[in-house]
Amino acid sequence: QQVSGEDEVEISDKDEPDGDGDGSSDCPTVRAPLTSLKSHQGVVIAADWLVGGKQAVTASWDRTANLYDVETSELVHSLTGHDQELTHCCTHPTQRLVVTSSRDTTFRLWDFRDPSIHSVNVFQGRLK
Repeated sequence: QQVSGEDEVEISDKDEPDGDGDGSSDCPTVRAPLTSLKSHQGVVIAADWLVGGKQAVTASWDRTANLYDVETSELVHSLTGHDQELTHCCTHPTQRLVVTSSRDTTFRLWDFRDPSIHSVNVFQGRLK
């Protein structure tokens, strides 16, 4: 059975791990999404949460990464500058730092620690 992203999905008995049979489960039921984060023109290839859990960053084949406020679903920043498709994004576990990588053989370090300054450092790399 195919299920779209907005349909409710129920967990059946066969999906639950073998347990003591008391009916309780640590596995939550998957429900319809609470929000949709829109703005990319291409495939979203990666996503990660910023420290605090109120913002998320997404990386796309449209050559941009987007920073969203997940509580309001608003686009906070569009991170541009890569010349080819993005391949990954990752956030620092305790600081407001984001790294994006691209098929253009660069990775960029985006710094959001100071709300008034959003700096970026570009690094050139090559896989061997």
